[in-house]
Amino acid sequence: MTLLFFILLFILSLFGASIVDFQTMFYMWFIYLIGVVVSIVLNKGENKIKVLNLYQILFFAGALYMMMCYAFMTYHNYSFLLAPDINGYFLPYTENYLNEGSYLTALKEIWKDYNFFNRFHTGYFTYATLFGFIGKAFDANFYVGQQISVLFLYPFIGILIYKLLQSNNFNNGKSFKYAIIISLFSVIFFYSSQILRDLHILLLYLIGIYLTFKKEFSIVNLLKIIAIIYINTLFRIETGLFLIVLIPVYLLLTLQNSKYKSLVLIFSIATLFVIFVISVSNMDQIRAVFEFNQENYVEGITEGDGMIATFQRIPIIGDLLSIIYNAAQPLPFWSRLEFRGQGEGPETFNIMNFPLSFASFFNWFVIIYIFSWLLIKAARKSTKGFISKPLKYHLWIGLFFLFMQSAVVAQRRLIAYYIVYYIFFYIIFKRVDKENKRYINIVAVFSFVLLQIVGLVYKM
Repeated sequence: MTLLFFILLFILSLFGASIVDFQTMFYMWFIYLIGVVVSIVLNKGENKIKVLNLYQILFFAGALYMMMCYAFMTYHNYSFLLAPDINGYFLPYTENYLNEGSYLTALKEIWKDYNFFNRFHTGYFTYATLFGFIGKAFDANFYVGQQISVLFLYPFIGILIYKLLQSNNFNNGKSFKYAIIISLFSVIFFYSSQILRDLHILLLYLIGIYLTFKKEFSIVNLLKIIAIIYINTLFRIETGLFLIVLIPVYLLLTLQNSKYKSLVLIFSIATLFVIFVISVSNMDQIRAVFEFNQENYVEGITEGDGMIATFQRIPIIGDLLSIIYNAAQPLPFWSRLEFRGQGEGPETFNIMNFPLSFASFFNWFVIIYIFSWLLIKAARKSTKGFISKPLKYHLWIGLFFLFMQSAVVAQRRLIAYYIVYYIFFYIIFKRVDKENKRYINIVAVFSFVLLQIVGLVYKM
């Protein structure tokens, strides 16, 4: 398989050179080989072949989508594609830092006004500028070079999903298969090469979540979680602060099994005390972050007339409906595939949004299976004993996280805990009997069709 994807990537590089240039393709190969080496070094066990195959499959798929997007963009003479933030924020800032002349000089500029509680994306620009300078050394196309910096991370997300599935007692074959499906057919694929910070945050979230599945307490693992939290705040302060929940989760889970319970308890109390002191000392800044997010995510939406605004006026149930509505987006599934003279423009609304349509059906399938599990006693009974304690914790945390962001029609902020529910879905899918599975599949397909009709009528 390694040789096959090597050949396929070579063919894709020739295609890419015809629409970008050879220098950029050499740069892509350089990043690809770094990714291969990193995946091998970090996975030396018996699963290293599957991990390597996973990396290659996802890198090739992401590179193919990246080239398709760039070809579409240049054909239409667009300056960006799919996300307005790319052209209005991320690219110009990164380009300005590259003009500093050297990476060290750029770092000084990026970090010069750093404050833990500000909302500037210090972490993103530290990362993006590094790849910018490497790409500059290859004389690579700046836009595609920044896409490649995101593409580099995408296969590692698939690898972490594979490891999380293994941690939930799926065998190597199933873990590999389901990791591929989730990585290619969920909303993750849409962001596989977009010049945004969401894949960076997702990767950090998955590393943190994966560490909580470790059965034995380790100070090193706890320090890793704290480091992940801090790095995450550099990309998006509010997501980093939410990730603090991983500390008590990890301590609660390992405290039950650790031989050093007193040490764990002392360390946990000390950690929580430090967090408390920092929180009290910076209460005004924390409140400012909260108010900023409340204003952007809640208040402006509840005052509108859209579907989310309607749901948000209904206590509790409205939030749940908002979560389902968000997961089913785009609605109808073809609504983002063409520009209809309104919204953000043809650069954002075009055929290259097609991965979102697949993700819409995938998410709906997951939703129907989870609701069927709640309603069908036999389905619940079949999964008894197969849902691990860490997964149970994260299902509840994920529900709280989704409720917190229920007013946001932006799946990119929710992907990390979508993945937790994808794993739960596959536990149900694997354990439910054939008769119930057939019934649930029929309901999922027909209800999805009905949902599209309702969405079409609402949009008209």
